[in-house]
Amino acid sequence: MINKEIFNEDSIVIDENLNNKEEVFAFISNYFVNNKYADNYKEIYQGFFIREKEGSTAFTDGIGIPHSKTATIKRPGIFILKNNIGIEWDSLDDKPTFFFIALAIPEKDAEVDHLKMLSSIARKLVDETFKKNLINSKNKEEVFELISKVEIC
Repeated sequence: MINKEIFNEDSIVIDENLNNKEEVFAFISNYFVNNKYADNYKEIYQGFFIREKEGSTAFTDGIGIPHSKTATIKRPGIFILKNNIGIEWDSLDDKPTFFFIALAIPEKDAEVDHLKMLSSIARKLVDETFKKNLINSKNKEEVFELISKVEIC
């Protein structure tokens, strides 16, 4: 189970209408700053772009796992955004991305926290039933039920 300090029902937004990568990163960065995961909006926002330059964080079937790792992030966090509009994201299957599982990773202890969170979520996304249920979720409660059961190990 994921610790409620890292992820809870307030960490989920469904039915948003963002148009591009900049808007997605701005929305996610605002969440992390407003909820005290990070102190500096500009740094966490730029952190998402820095990571994206290393390679796309979009997987397949409309799912992406953008993440930012900076000194401004004080505690790890997970934020889920389900956008109504598919966004070009250089995904592995060349399909638009609309379901984002965003990670905020403190620079301190980053390698351990980052790898644990990222690998645990990525492993679950290989499970076709889990992925289908996540993509087809209709509300925050359904998303929370699925994500909260992911074991971070």
